[in-house]
Amino acid sequence: MASNVTGGDTEDRERFKWPDEVEIPEELEGWEDLFPDYFQFDRTEERSDYEHEFFWFWDKTHCNEPVAPWDMAVNAEAWQMTMGQNPSRVFAVPPAMSIEIRVLGGYMFWAAIECDDPELLEERQQIFAERSEYVYENYDGLAKGVWKPAVRELGHEIRDLHVPEELPRYVPEETVIQAKGQSQDTLAIVENYNRLTELVFEGYQRHFEFLHLSFLAYLTFRETCENLFPGISEDTIGKMVSGFEPDLIRPDEELNDLAELAVELGDDVVSVLKSDLEPEAKLSRLEESENGREFVEAFNEAKDPWFHLSYGDGLSHKDGSWIDDLVAPFEHLRAKVQRLEEGKDVGRDFEKLREERNELIDEYRTYCDSEEELQQFNQALETCLSIYEYAEDHQFWIEHWLGTEIFAKMREFGQLAANEGLIEEPDDIFMFTKFEVAELLEEVCETWALGPDGFTPTKWKKMAEKRREILEAAQEWTPPSFLGEPPEQITDPTLIMSWGITTDRVYNELKAESQEGPRDSLDGFGSSSGVVEGNARVLSSTEELDKLEDGEILVAHYTNPAWAPVFPRINAAVTDDGGITSHAAVVCREYGVPAVTGTGAATSEIETGDRIRVDGEEGTVEIVERAD
Repeated sequence: MASNVTGGDTEDRERFKWPDEVEIPEELEGWEDLFPDYFQFDRTEERSDYEHEFFWFWDKTHCNEPVAPWDMAVNAEAWQMTMGQNPSRVFAVPPAMSIEIRVLGGYMFWAAIECDDPELLEERQQIFAERSEYVYENYDGLAKGVWKPAVRELGHEIRDLHVPEELPRYVPEETVIQAKGQSQDTLAIVENYNRLTELVFEGYQRHFEFLHLSFLAYLTFRETCENLFPGISEDTIGKMVSGFEPDLIRPDEELNDLAELAVELGDDVVSVLKSDLEPEAKLSRLEESENGREFVEAFNEAKDPWFHLSYGDGLSHKDGSWIDDLVAPFEHLRAKVQRLEEGKDVGRDFEKLREERNELIDEYRTYCDSEEELQQFNQALETCLSIYEYAEDHQFWIEHWLGTEIFAKMREFGQLAANEGLIEEPDDIFMFTKFEVAELLEEVCETWALGPDGFTPTKWKKMAEKRREILEAAQEWTPPSFLGEPPEQITDPTLIMSWGITTDRVYNELKAESQEGPRDSLDGFGSSSGVVEGNARVLSSTEELDKLEDGEILVAHYTNPAWAPVFPRINAAVTDDGGITSHAAVVCREYGVPAVTGTGAATSEIETGDRIRVDGEEGTVEIVERAD
């Protein structure tokens, strides 16, 4: 074994297990049936040599839990094609060729395919330069004039796809009288499901349209700053592109406005929002007063599109969304109203943030030693500011807004299949692959066509039950974070920016695998400056946010927009995953909250009640005192 595990000359360096060396718990027997063959690691010689060429990581950021079969249509099938082709075939990002996705025991693993052929790199550099320059110079018109309207149109088309709740005992008489070609319902079921799957892929074409360019713009600005100003911190670089208003933060801003309106309207509204009534009961009570009705009108206006916010990352049918379950918005409103009554802030001071940002930028301009350096700094900054918000906006409009529409429409197909007796409940539809659902819905139509006394198969119910058992067992298993032999250097911009996977992190984790006992310190990205010591609160999902107390340090696998309303209440944030443009990093900088992201193991090394010290400048977390 090599002693050097930090990169460099590591010919005999250690490695993680190969995929075919990982032992899958016997409780997961049959898990392979849940996923297409081409998304599974090959345990034969046909493809295993190819897969051993790559370094794989468990995508905890998007799939911290085992993925359901149909969700693979979003999480892997659409992602691999659309995310892969963007750097490889569309923008020809010189070093970043594409990605590979596999599933192991229900968990998703990724690998970056990089380009190291000098001739091909030169060819791609020219294509990238021309295409990226055009986007950077015209981004505002492309994003607001083309991209966002196109995404909204996709969502509205999904919403309008007709799915009957059940098939009629007999088709309407007008079908015969007007010669409509027999059953329009069965035709629509097949056509509209096929169209839905097409729209999913179209949506994810839009998801990755400018994503790599936004990451590269930030990385270029970061590299420029590091070259011009040696020793500059990650946080300082991040603050120079803070103070913007991405749509991803808009749901929280809408809640701030509603909370302020509630306090302005007085006790008629505030007393209801602070009560223990269920959301629907609160809305009914508010309708009883004039001030309450004014609040309800504003509340309903904010719901679409801003409450199309997933409770998770928008990539799992299990997450749910604010628009379907109003518990979270009302809980956040209760907390915000209380903070306002106590004279505390509930949101960000945009003007102050922008003022501080501009002062910081002007300061660093004075550090440039020549007109050439100043021009280099200004150009990198201008490019980054022109497109940086896309890294956040695409999440809201695709993963949350469009994702909410996708899963809602799938539940309509599930309700039809349940009403026709082929599955037990609507969500069972997600227990089948994209192709199996097409077969299931066709069998719904075939069974109906047999007549009122026709045979109804039971195989789908049995399959759904078995697969739920497998996925539940998979939740009890923790797969390895990494597979294979790590490269000497991690260079893919998406891995660094989105997942926080860096060379140091990988080799630190490789080193930690050989250590025994808990660690007293962790390293990650210094994503938002400040040093804070306090009690940790380890949370695994938004369902646990009500456990968070004011002034605690949030420790989580990662955060997403549904967590945004708690950031004014915490003293710091620490995450397992996520880079310098992850949700936690961006929001903490906006709120002035210290943060360390991409530690790799915070949730496993830290327990609720531990006293920890977070240094958002150095990117370190120290466990000062363990909880009893």
